[in-house]
Amino acid sequence: MTTASAAPVVRPAAGRREPVAGAPTSDRTVARSPAAVALRVGAADATLGVGLVLVALGAEHLRHAPVVAVAAVALGVAELVWACAALRGPVPLPRAALAVLLVGGAGWLVVQPATGEPLGHADVAVAGLQVAAALLVAGGLRLGRDDGAGRRAPAGPLAQLVALVVGAGLVAVVTVPALAATDAGAHAQPHGSHGLPGLPGLGGHAGHP
Repeated sequence: MTTASAAPVVRPAAGRREPVAGAPTSDRTVARSPAAVALRVGAADATLGVGLVLVALGAEHLRHAPVVAVAAVALGVAELVWACAALRGPVPLPRAALAVLLVGGAGWLVVQPATGEPLGHADVAVAGLQVAAALLVAGGLRLGRDDGAGRRAPAGPLAQLVALVVGAGLVAVVTVPALAATDAGAHAQPHGSHGLPGLPGLGGHAGHP
């Protein structure tokens, strides 16, 4: 009488989980895909820019509209902190950030008349950058849902660097003129530009050939 030998049982290594067919991809894998990295870095760059502009606007309106100024500075600092955390990844509190960015963008246009100043480039940039950041955060949330059943290769360091540089460049196109339109930007002069009337923005030796 022969006895059939039992098939050997292969156990996975300790601490390692075998992938299950049809199982959803982990949030960390999705968050590191090239598209997710681009959306996260873009949202962080836009929020970083708008945070700087909000702090500058708050300082500008501190005397004649202190309530609006304090709110602007507080929101700006909060967005700067969030942006720094988002640059490291993953996006912190994405749904809460989405709501804050949308309300902040529309809300600034509502409260801005209380400052007594006409709507300027910096105000439009505050609203536009927050809405843009909100759309990018929403895109990241949508990507996480759509890619939940499929695994994507994580983005490499070069792809993350390219996303950071491109995002920062695009945001700088809006942020730098917006900061220049605030009082802080108006009083910031290049080194050596003092004492030369009639030639704004030029150095002190601009009259020499």
